[in-house]
Amino acid sequence: MVLARNTSAPNRGIDDFETRGAGSGHGDLRLWLRMMAVHKLVTNEARRRLRASFNMSLSRFDLMAQLDSHSAGLRMGEISNRLMVTTGNITGLTDELEAEGLVKRSADPHSRRALLVRLTPKGKKAFRAAAKANESWIAEFFSVLSAKDKKAMFEILGAQKAFLQIRWQHAGRPKPRPLPRFE
Repeated sequence: MVLARNTSAPNRGIDDFETRGAGSGHGDLRLWLRMMAVHKLVTNEARRRLRASFNMSLSRFDLMAQLDSHSAGLRMGEISNRLMVTTGNITGLTDELEAEGLVKRSADPHSRRALLVRLTPKGKKAFRAAAKANESWIAEFFSVLSAKDKKAMFEILGAQKAFLQIRWQHAGRPKPRPLPRFE
């Protein structure tokens, strides 16, 4: 993998935990730490920019993204499952968004007990403006990589994701290896 030439890119001589451990032989652990560091940096900056530019939390953005792709609406439990948070979290966010006129709850025609949540026209407009900006920010964050490198990373991480999903879905959770005994 060759980094795209970018004069604004930071110096490659980074002093961080995963780089300092280069001689330790713990390549898998270092890779995991690097992925976590990149995730945290990107997420924190996207969160900061969403708040500064749109007065929107990342949680609100994520909920609205789910609703934007389902114009018929989603049940609260479905949103909770998709975002991997509690229904209580979704209820609180939905209450706030509804009070601001960004979402609307309505009866689910297939279940008398369930409610569907949809974006209002005002909510669609607010979300789509934030989504457009967010997409440009993400492109900026990864601009140091060439298109070829991005494709390779996507495929490599996809293979790792598939491996983990298959391993844990079909074989159950792997048994932890016994820890070495020090005496």
